[in-house]
Amino acid sequence: MSDAAGGADRAVSFVEHHFGAVTRIQLGLLLVIVLALLSAPVWGGNLLFVLALGSIWAILAMGWDIISGHTGYISFGHSALSGGGAYAVALALTYVSADIPFVVTLGLSVLAAFTIGMLFALPSLRLKGPYFSLMTLLAVLILYRLAYPFNQYTGGELGLRVPRFSDVAFVSGLASASVVRYYIALLTMMAIAVGLLYVSRSNVGMVFVAIRDNERAVEAAGLDTTKFKLWAFTLSSIPMGIGGAYLGHFYGNVDPSTVLLIDRSIEMIVMSAIGGMGSILGPIFGAMLFVFLRDEFLLHTIDLSSTQRWVALWFIAGVLLLYARDGIFRRFWHWIGQFEDLRGLGSGAVEWLRNVPTRIGSTVRGGRS
Repeated sequence: MSDAAGGADRAVSFVEHHFGAVTRIQLGLLLVIVLALLSAPVWGGNLLFVLALGSIWAILAMGWDIISGHTGYISFGHSALSGGGAYAVALALTYVSADIPFVVTLGLSVLAAFTIGMLFALPSLRLKGPYFSLMTLLAVLILYRLAYPFNQYTGGELGLRVPRFSDVAFVSGLASASVVRYYIALLTMMAIAVGLLYVSRSNVGMVFVAIRDNERAVEAAGLDTTKFKLWAFTLSSIPMGIGGAYLGHFYGNVDPSTVLLIDRSIEMIVMSAIGGMGSILGPIFGAMLFVFLRDEFLLHTIDLSSTQRWVALWFIAGVLLLYARDGIFRRFWHWIGQFEDLRGLGSGAVEWLRNVPTRIGSTVRGGRS
């Protein structure tokens, strides 16, 4: 028993050293979630589609969060980065060679996302507030409109075909298509999450958050905030490029509505906000919940029409943002962080349930005031 406790303490110490403070309960919950996701092909069934797509959107949401959630510079144009990356892959496979290795096209997608990001970041990062957000919005509107007049190259509204995950050379024939795409999306998402968590808890990540909280104080300390914001944009372009390419491979097609529409940017923002902006893990939870509601619960479980589904989805998102303004996952994560063992967690859960009516009443009264 003491050996197990010592091992748990060493694991907690390792995680705290590299990724920030964490309790045994929090670390145990993360391990359970990771094991559940890794074993999803055994128990997931039809949910494997949602979990795979949710993993891709989690990559995109984390990419948005590392710049906007951490520095406070809210971008409405991140679908320009992911969409530009997706189109770079599609154009290369269509007009250069269909046999370009998957890893090469992935690098090309990241490069395209980085280039597009820099084109708009360099002039706009000196702007603040709504002016910065407006510049990013213009980026996605420009790229979206350009996809149509150049339809002889982009395929216009129909877009360009790309291989699905199961048709990629190095995984073709290894397993069923659904399992292949799931593990590619999941393992990539986990790797990106670990990398961004490490950056988020590093000195660089602390500067990002300091810029969000008080940029003038950071400048007064002698730090070049524009340089750090460019670093944040550079970091953001990596998951955006990967996520954009994966979205194309998931559906087997790259078209404006799938990867460039302004709605895609709004979805990334809502996913991050629902889970908890500035937390990396929050956007993962938010993306999984959003995709589950959109592509499983409202579509198949309740069987709503397209219009009804989107209205219901945005209504639910609005309610969640109203009553959990810091994000559902972030609130839950901080709540379980109060407890050192399962007994304390159980007592806390009972107390929380008793106080639910009071909290709802307080929230409603606060919203009216």
